[in-house]
Amino acid sequence: MVRHFPQITQGQTLLTLCLLLGGCAIAMPSWAQTQVQAQSPSSEEADVPADVPANAPADIAADAPTKWHYTLGLRLRADDINQDTHTAKFRPVLGLRYGKWRVGIGDGQEWLRFNSFRKEPTLSYQWLEKRDVSLGISMRIHNLNTGEAFDIFEPGRKTLRSRVLTNFRVTDRWSAGIEWTQDLLNRGDSSTLGLGISYAWPLSDHTELSLNTGVTWAPAEHWRTVVGMNRMGAGGLTTGTGSVGSGLSYKHSLSKRWAWYSTLGVNKDVGSVAKLSGPHTLVNGQIGILYFDR
Repeated sequence: MVRHFPQITQGQTLLTLCLLLGGCAIAMPSWAQTQVQAQSPSSEEADVPADVPANAPADIAADAPTKWHYTLGLRLRADDINQDTHTAKFRPVLGLRYGKWRVGIGDGQEWLRFNSFRKEPTLSYQWLEKRDVSLGISMRIHNLNTGEAFDIFEPGRKTLRSRVLTNFRVTDRWSAGIEWTQDLLNRGDSSTLGLGISYAWPLSDHTELSLNTGVTWAPAEHWRTVVGMNRMGAGGLTTGTGSVGSGLSYKHSLSKRWAWYSTLGVNKDVGSVAKLSGPHTLVNGQIGILYFDR
């Protein structure tokens, strides 16, 4: 069965993103001010489930290792907003946690605790998980045509990509991340090294704005696959830094279990990749709502 998704114009997409950022800034009703600040990563208690005392060690799980937790949601994702090829798609959000195993954002605790510069739907194992640092290994099905994680609605050549990602909190507001990826099937994605930093700016007990930026280094094989082997000049690409990205994200707690969020990101080609013809700056964004089972 062929699925048809509603087409949303560039103007409508930008208007929707602006409305969300503006609307979420409205003060919460008085009843919400008494809710547990489970969605506010600026609070020291934000990364501890509601049933755990605030002075409990952050690296001790509150629940039995065999208990499942999940996150559900819906998001509107807009790609290439600044280009004629812009698209907008509705996609579900699913996160699962079982002990140290995660699918997607798991139960949302790491998503709240670290404003990581990279998030992607993966099957991961959190090797180390403390209040100020996390270290995880993961794998995902990667679409070589789109450069994104596997999407059942998107065609394209696939490979299996592994990733090692560490996030650590430098101060209460600054955090950083390092990731290494590897194409396990050797289908052209090669390997990448990414470095990023993020700054969290709490606007209220229930709202946070975060800024992040990151760079990606990769061998020439990876960049040739990203731009397409048939693109003029792709054969002359060299190993080095080829992409720089910056982003703005907004998180707003509606209650203990519900949260709105929105993101806006800009990716720019640099180095030898920027010497090719075609657009070198892409803008993307998304808005969504999440439900946390905790």
